[in-house]
Amino acid sequence: MLVIAEVVPIVFGGLVPGFLLGLLAFRVKSRWCPRCGESTEAMRPVKRDR
Repeated sequence: MLVIAEVVPIVFGGLVPGFLLGLLAFRVKSRWCPRCGESTEAMRPVKRDR
């Protein structure tokens, strides 16, 4: 029981800062046009070998 009491704060002590850094570094790309709703990302042409 003593080992769990020592390990849990260490695990959460590492997870919380990592989560907060990931949350602050997250950038949302605008994938949809706010006016028409179309995708803003260019569609890649499909290569077909024939």
